[in-house]
Amino acid sequence: MSNRIERADVMKAQAEILIVEDSLTQAKRLERLLTENGYVVHVARNGAEGLQTAVRKKPSVVISDVMMPEMDGYEMCRRIKNAEEIKATPVVLLTSLSDPRDVIKGLECGADNFLTKPYDGDHLIRRLEHILTNLELRKAGQAQMTVEVFFAGQYHRLTADRIQIIDLLLSTFEAAVLQSTQLEKLGGDYRNALEDVKRAQANFQTLMETTGDAVIVVGDNGTIYYANPAAENLFDTKASDLVGRPFAFPLDVDGDEHREITITRSDGSKVVGDMRVATSNWDGELVQFATIRDISEMAHLRELLKIEAITDALTGLHNRRGFMVLGEELLREAAEKKGNALCFFADLDGFKSVNDTLGHEEGDKVLQEAAEALKKAFRSSDILARVGGDEFAALVLQDPGREETNITGRLQQVLDTINALSRRSYRIVMSAGISRWEPDNPVSLGELMSDADKKMYREKEERRKVSK
Repeated sequence: MSNRIERADVMKAQAEILIVEDSLTQAKRLERLLTENGYVVHVARNGAEGLQTAVRKKPSVVISDVMMPEMDGYEMCRRIKNAEEIKATPVVLLTSLSDPRDVIKGLECGADNFLTKPYDGDHLIRRLEHILTNLELRKAGQAQMTVEVFFAGQYHRLTADRIQIIDLLLSTFEAAVLQSTQLEKLGGDYRNALEDVKRAQANFQTLMETTGDAVIVVGDNGTIYYANPAAENLFDTKASDLVGRPFAFPLDVDGDEHREITITRSDGSKVVGDMRVATSNWDGELVQFATIRDISEMAHLRELLKIEAITDALTGLHNRRGFMVLGEELLREAAEKKGNALCFFADLDGFKSVNDTLGHEEGDKVLQEAAEALKKAFRSSDILARVGGDEFAALVLQDPGREETNITGRLQQVLDTINALSRRSYRIVMSAGISRWEPDNPVSLGELMSDADKKMYREKEERRKVSK
């Protein structure tokens, strides 16, 4: 056994292999495989070139593709076997073995072995070693026999020695076994892959059915392809009714990660959703995934916080911050309309004595009643605020005919009514000042309030003089 192995190693070291292959990629791949395994390699690009190289180089083995331009592998093999100086050279044909007649063609042209394409590298090396090991037996010579067979509707006259027939049939059988093994492995891999797909589908379905976020898959044409159960709840519509319809919201979030949308449901109620959009692949098509989370409660709380941030908790009027923010907006509106605005500033006369003698609880009631008087005296579109302590402010767009006297007169009437109905021992009295804002001479809201405040103090001083 050891002598045979050593002899095979010596033959391998001395072996030269001729590759005949018209595909440069396939030729380079086979050349690299053989070179890495210690063989000397020559390459020809077609059958005609391969025949010339075989005559010139006299390789140990020829490995040839079948389908080639100028001269195919069968014809080249036939000519090699008919050339006295190289007819003993084993020829291995690379073929798909997709037709049983390939074996007949191989016997007819004198081929020694088949290798199926695509071939396995390890299998090719083993087959080559087998050929080289049996090379001496081939050189010893075997009696050729001629036989005529009828196959696939044709008669074929075959002349071959027994070793050639055995090698060719063994290589054919080995190729069939290898293909069968590969098919079995592929079948097992396919079954495993199918199970993986089923598990992935089940996991995806579970995820889509249990997630609380609505998931909408929208195609490039804007049509809904898929909607999960959470989407049914959010839109108050069955998934079957959503699928196939255009998605009601633009999916371009302008570079932002997300944006808010307002959904009007079938009963007229509105839901606020936080929508995030991602692009992905769905059944081979580029689609957009819209993930929507119901944030209606959070949005409602946010609005409440905004209101609370600009609202005076005691009176329900705006606080100073709210007055400044909304007031600046109103002045911008007045500037756009080329209209005038009036800033009303007032405080309560004698309020400190109420707090000092009757307590802060009574003082809070006075502030609340003063705020109610302002609400009655001004329009809902006017901006009213308690800007601090017992100080109040209002900002109004001045309509034609609405002068300062109209405002102060209306407020005094309301206060007179409140005082007449009250059982208190004191009256609620307000001193007020009004400043006019004009588009031709615009000033800031702070300056406008300061001017109105000065006018209020002048009125307060006048009241004191009169009362003395």
